Amino acid sequence: MAQAVRAALPFVQKLLPLLDGNLATTVSALISSQQTAHPPAPQVHVDLEPVERGMTELRKSHGELRTQVAEQGTTLKRVEDQLERVREATDRNTLEQQELVEDVRAVGTRVSRFVLIGVLLLALSVALNVYLLIQIQHIFR
Repeated sequence: MAQAVRAALPFVQKLLPLLDGNLATTVSALISSQQTAHPPAPQVHVDLEPVERGMTELRKSHGELRTQVAEQGTTLKRVEDQLERVREATDRNTLEQQELVEDVRAVGTRVSRFVLIGVLLLALSVALNVYLLIQIQHIFR
């Protein structure tokens, strides 16, 4: 029903002026609208070549990007390997430095003991020399 009303609506709009007495105008409008209402659809030719060219360029760019991503992945793997080697070397150096610190402490302790013994022996020697000097002076007097 609604479709029938919609289809009849343009004709009703054309017939309404007849009620006003403009019969000639209404008839000419109806005739002209029927002649121009359904013009033949022009055939449209769509040129797809620019779109195809764009798609070709897009595919080429996509291929180049894939290559770049693959190269970057390889580069990142190399950098990761280098960082791993640097980390291992740093760990080894840290352990070696800790061992060296322990060795230096041990040597420092031994040197300190040796110096203490040397100072004690020197003090004993000076004391013995003073005692002997006093004894020699008592003998010569």
